Amino acid sequence: MKTQHQHRLHLLLAAGMLACFGSALAQDQAVQFTDRDGKQVTLTSGQPAPTRYGPAPDFAQLDSNHDGGITRDEAEAFTPLFNDFDHLAHHVDRISQRQYSNWAKNEYRQ
Repeated sequence: MKTQHQHRLHLLLAAGMLACFGSALAQDQAVQFTDRDGKQVTLTSGQPAPTRYGPAPDFAQLDSNHDGGITRDEAEAFTPLFNDFDHLAHHVDRISQRQYSNWAKNEYRQ
């Protein structure tokens, strides 16, 4: 007979596996089972709907001080760019217009 500790461990493992494998699926997944006390349990997992930011703004709109580069502070105006800032800036403090154009064309997914 399983101990309560083993039962909880199995539930945690099942939940972890569902989280890992379920995250690859676009729709919510539900698994139903009966626990050892005879209670019906439903475990639902899935991903939230993606946030849609729309098209990337023009470089000039983000380069608010018009110095030819987008700083981390300026990138905060567009969340997807801010999230990718360190990747794009390559350990410097700004993103050039060319880097931004390449990112908006090839890497940014609206």
